[in-house]
Amino acid sequence: MNRYAFPYREALRNYFQRLDWPLLIFLVLFLNVKLYIKIAAILLAILLHGRPVAPRGRIPLWWGFYIAMILLALINFLLSLPTLSIPSLCAFGLGCVYWLLAMTAAWQVFSFVQGSDREKIHTTVSLFFLLNAGIMLLSLIRICLEAGALNPYNYEGHHRKYFISTGDMISGIGLDSSVTAALISAFAVLYFLYRGRRDLSLLCFATTLLATSNTVNYLLLIVLTFCFFFYSDRLQKSMILIFFIGGVIFSAKVSPSNQQYSRNLLGRLAGKNAYVEPVPILHARWDQFVESKPVAAKETKLQHFMDQTYPPDKVDSIKRQYKGWDLSGRRIAWEELRRFFQKHPARLLLGTGMGNFSSQLALRTTGLGVQGAYPEKQAYIHPFFRDNYLFLYLYYHTRDEGQHSVINKPDSVYGQLLSEYGLIGLALFFIFYLAFFGRVFRLRAGKGAERNYGLPLLLMMLGAFFTEYWFEQLSVVILFELIMLLEKEHAP
Repeated sequence: MNRYAFPYREALRNYFQRLDWPLLIFLVLFLNVKLYIKIAAILLAILLHGRPVAPRGRIPLWWGFYIAMILLALINFLLSLPTLSIPSLCAFGLGCVYWLLAMTAAWQVFSFVQGSDREKIHTTVSLFFLLNAGIMLLSLIRICLEAGALNPYNYEGHHRKYFISTGDMISGIGLDSSVTAALISAFAVLYFLYRGRRDLSLLCFATTLLATSNTVNYLLLIVLTFCFFFYSDRLQKSMILIFFIGGVIFSAKVSPSNQQYSRNLLGRLAGKNAYVEPVPILHARWDQFVESKPVAAKETKLQHFMDQTYPPDKVDSIKRQYKGWDLSGRRIAWEELRRFFQKHPARLLLGTGMGNFSSQLALRTTGLGVQGAYPEKQAYIHPFFRDNYLFLYLYYHTRDEGQHSVINKPDSVYGQLLSEYGLIGLALFFIFYLAFFGRVFRLRAGKGAERNYGLPLLLMMLGAFFTEYWFEQLSVVILFELIMLLEKEHAP
């Protein structure tokens, strides 16, 4: 027995020795949903690194983006000094904390890449992706046991507690939302595909589907389609075809209800399938949908806040300005931004200021508990936010759960940068951040050069920036930066 066990024990020990344990611990902790755990991850990484690692040459431009955002926020802060209050100071401080944490975490990632063996980091990143996929699979197993069904995506019992909402209950290694878990798995699909680990790429594609995040799934489909035609060899094309076939089978056999739901959403974005609010069912059967008590309680709380904040004439005034409330709140969000700059052209250059129009920070400082706890006594709501995106959020989230969709959310990195940091902030994002990471694939794009995951991953992140406030979430952006920096270091 020992004769056969020893090789496995030795192989396991060798594998563990090939891991960068400080990096793995940092990634696991920093991608956790809790802010205090993220802070602990950064402090632990600083202690483990000791003296900061000096860059080889100039400080990378991508890191300068974080500095630029803090400086722009400070400029807007100084310009608004005459109207500042204690709550606005607290909001400004929290916003600076977000950017400082992102900047410090980015530097730690840079230090890991500069100070460690590349293959060791690749082994660590691979394990991190597998841990995320494993936890997603465990989430599905837990749901199956709770529902008592082998396929909870088709299970209509418990008043459809699971059914189309099954994917929303899938969490990844950060115990965050299913969208975050799905995006990490989508990164892994591209990462493993271009590193020749087709088996692991297929596994991560399966876990991406499990989360049933339509946004992530469609983004990945678009990127894979581009790769199939323009950025892949024969083996990679074969794998992409397998992904497409697997996606079709999953949609048709495992989760057909989600496929119908996504078609309805796309139709609404195109100006069709206007949303019809369902009639409440007094005595619902076991297979008819009933909102959970926490969701209903949240809607009631938000409705109470909305009634206090917006008198009926204000509600009517805002609603009359825009059309298509039954189609897509996201479309209205961009219309609001366009109309705002038409009325306030002087704000176009520097924006409205941090936390004043479109950000996770703006939602958090309302004190509603939407984006984490915040002291109600220091609640801060800027009039620009109140009359635009806050009303939009409350309008849809005080209605039934079917309206709490991604197509009704104003969240977007591009919208955040343009509205709160102006054209200068958006330009700095393209000049410092995207231009830097864009060089990852260009450095190796010569004739006959081996394709890497740089371009597909960059396209995936560019699309994801349309959907959430990813910089403030302090999660997948750091992972993106790590693997892009790692590939850049391999470029000649």
